[in-house]
Amino acid sequence: MIKYYIEMRSSKMEHFFLLGEDLPENIGIQMYGVEHLAWLAAAAVACVALCLIYRRRTQPDRLRMGLVIAVIITALQIWRIIFQINGGVFGMDYLPFHLCDVAQALVLIHAIRGGKLIGEFLYCLGLSGAACALIFPDWTRYPILNIQSLQSFITHILLTAYIIMMVAGGEIRPNAKRLPKCVLMLLAFAVPIYIFNKVFDTNFFFANYPSPGSPLEPFESLLGNPGYLLGIIPILAVLWVVLYLPFEVARRHRRKYNER
Repeated sequence: MIKYYIEMRSSKMEHFFLLGEDLPENIGIQMYGVEHLAWLAAAAVACVALCLIYRRRTQPDRLRMGLVIAVIITALQIWRIIFQINGGVFGMDYLPFHLCDVAQALVLIHAIRGGKLIGEFLYCLGLSGAACALIFPDWTRYPILNIQSLQSFITHILLTAYIIMMVAGGEIRPNAKRLPKCVLMLLAFAVPIYIFNKVFDTNFFFANYPSPGSPLEPFESLLGNPGYLLGIIPILAVLWVVLYLPFEVARRHRRKYNER
């Protein structure tokens, strides 16, 4: 039994450093399979634990904790790029131009200097993007014990946890009135990225085709390509109702209470 377990672990670990064409077919994780669900459970536990720890810390400790998480996220991103370059697979598709990559860079800025608009962007778009990436990962072709898979799950979990931490601690105070400015910020990133995609045949922001298994796929069947991009509007509308309604209700209750 022990020998079988060691052989099984060794066979899985042999794919740990493989990238690109070196990776065999059909060895990746199954979306919503046991391994994927285990990562989602780990993400939930990590977010709750970090929030509880963060809320009990003093302000100086909170600043340090946020900065440490932001630095870890940045370091993992840099390490991924270096590893891909060293492995000879780095190309246009691996540039850090996805929405979550933008959010990761903004996390570092927010951890250093704060900012209401940056915080709002992280909440309304960064949190949605990171959570959707965990729920609908586009790296399922990699096995669970693979450097790319581990880096992707860990960075998205930390990104999600950072934003929730900031909201739980009051450093980010969601306000729907700032959504128009966040939309303008999104367009400022998305428009040049869309042009870049067309020129270099990349798929950042999933603006050339939807990620397999994502909520945008049904819109592609219904509206075609690039018509599926219109599906972003109802998806964001639903997400923002879920994200902002509790805060708006609480804000109105406080206002009525103060007026008494």
